[in-house]
Amino acid sequence: MFASLTGSDQQSFFYSILLLVFLVGSIAFRREIALSKALKYLALWTIIAFIAVGLYAYRYEFADFKNRIIGSINPTAARLNDNGQLVINLASDGQFYVNIKINGVPVRFMIDTGASDVVINSDEAKKIGINIKKLQFDKRYETANGITYGAYVNLEEVEISGVKFNNIPASINGSNMGISLLGMSFLRQLKKYEFYQDKLILTL
Repeated sequence: MFASLTGSDQQSFFYSILLLVFLVGSIAFRREIALSKALKYLALWTIIAFIAVGLYAYRYEFADFKNRIIGSINPTAARLNDNGQLVINLASDGQFYVNIKINGVPVRFMIDTGASDVVINSDEAKKIGINIKKLQFDKRYETANGITYGAYVNLEEVEISGVKFNNIPASINGSNMGISLLGMSFLRQLKKYEFYQDKLILTL
């Protein structure tokens, strides 16, 4: 731990220890505290100082550990890493899911690089305020379950973990397909997307 500090950090650390020694000595002198008690105070503050230095030195590792815990509890919660990238953890079923706010309403999407568009479930479309009765379902899709039809819409703003995207083309599915899909019409808005181990990394 100590070796991970730079020269200036090491010097500051030693100065802090010396300051603690001086303060404890002053307290012992002014308040006539026994030397043994003063040494106990010194040992306590030295331990606190070491803990503080350790937390600072390994702050990035602790942050990564915290993010892993959060990701395990809620795998649909994308997070921003130190490089400004959105990171999404793999779910237990081997898929990547993410919660996206549309018109302030959270919608759960499965990320599908095989889908050409952002496809929103008809039930979710109603929740975000889209009147599906006024849409024209004239866009033809060939899926594993057969041919379906969708209606084009433009999402003026979507938000993922505080990051906002504008004017995303999407399609409202005419049938209830179970879950909305985050396809290439969104992924093309990014500089890059890549799969790394059990994570999907979106470079903005």
